Amino acid sequence: MKNDELDALREKINLIDDEILKLLSNRSEIVLKIGKHKKEETVVDLDREQKILDRLINKSEGSYSKDTIVRLWREIFQSSEKLQKINVSDIQSKRSIKNINIYKGGKSTLDTEKKIIKLSSNENPYGPSPKIIEVLEAQNLKKNLNRYPEIDGSTLRDAISERFSLDKERIILGSGSDEILLFAALGFCQDGDEILHANYGFEMYSIVSKVVGAVPKKIKEDKNFNLNVDTIIENINHSTKVIYIASPNNPTGTYLARDQIIKLMKNISKNIIVVIDGAYVEYVEKSDYDKGFSLSNEFENIILTRTFSKTYGLAALRIGWCYTSQKVADIIKKIKPPFNTTSISQALAIKALEDHQYIDKIVKINTEIKTWFENELKNLNIKTRTTEGNFSLIETSIDGANKISNHLLKDGIIIRRLDSYSLPNFLRISIGTKEEMEQTIKSLKSLNE
Repeated sequence: MKNDELDALREKINLIDDEILKLLSNRSEIVLKIGKHKKEETVVDLDREQKILDRLINKSEGSYSKDTIVRLWREIFQSSEKLQKINVSDIQSKRSIKNINIYKGGKSTLDTEKKIIKLSSNENPYGPSPKIIEVLEAQNLKKNLNRYPEIDGSTLRDAISERFSLDKERIILGSGSDEILLFAALGFCQDGDEILHANYGFEMYSIVSKVVGAVPKKIKEDKNFNLNVDTIIENINHSTKVIYIASPNNPTGTYLARDQIIKLMKNISKNIIVVIDGAYVEYVEKSDYDKGFSLSNEFENIILTRTFSKTYGLAALRIGWCYTSQKVADIIKKIKPPFNTTSISQALAIKALEDHQYIDKIVKINTEIKTWFENELKNLNIKTRTTEGNFSLIETSIDGANKISNHLLKDGIIIRRLDSYSLPNFLRISIGTKEEMEQTIKSLKSLNE
């Protein structure tokens, strides 16, 4: 097709788009008039909407598929509903989950001392393979392996509530804190909405965004990898529904001070959900960093995530959690799968919470070894960036990164290349034991020999 023919067709499309825009504008005026005749709680008439869809599908003669027509009109219905709502700036979930009844599950306990025969949840009454029992026998974890865990991890949520003085009903458990990230996107994003996150933020943010049909939009940091709140605000538009902020961030190790988070929250709409990913929160020792949960009392649209994978040393168990407002928690509960965390994970997480002194010890040791390690790197003329967390960030050239990584691999030391973060001249090295870090320095000393 010649360029002039293509341009002519595109101009026809432009004219049609203009007409569609005018029709939508006219439709919105009628929708507003209809809304004045409705009570807010009866805005949605699903039966009428289905009749409209059926009629449009039957009338459709173009090349667009029927499911495409349905999705287009459902978006129009969603927009019409928002027009008729009085308070459109409040927190709103995806339209599709508003009428979900939270899964309750079969009854699992009775207030009695009698032996209980539980026949309510289609479980295997004989338990798992004896080989699994043999593995768990030594740690006395075999009890009730044939039973589903608590549907919402009530006992663990009690323990978290007591440990941090939080409202139990606003605590949500996840299969790792990654699942909490997914819950946020599922609950508050439609297809085509935007999710903001740092350019060098955790890779899962973009992945989660795409999984739910949203568009990930990256926010550029400054030369020191710091995320500027003003830059975030400048990138917000009507399509922005969720903002992911890792603080501290993996892999750059930067963080947002409490006053910066407050500034952000006060300058954005309440219908934008801000997820502060606190996977490394225990490691931060800066005075302007907020390790607590008071922000969730000040702002309804904030989600604070935590994990047992890092400081608590339970990465294999895949268990995390979040704290948020009651309004947001109630929405996420509609999405959260039943039994999404295991009995063993819950039990061991409760034990981990009990040992405060151990966590303090781990943080102290991490700081000491990290300081020693980075001083040794400096003596080797290897540059590091300042990071909050249990890792060091090495800055070199692309060739230097290749050389260091390959050399360490030959000595059996695996570190993290950051090519997937578009940081090919950086390396991330986790802080291991003193012996492990000494071996790493020993290997690096032989790099140029």
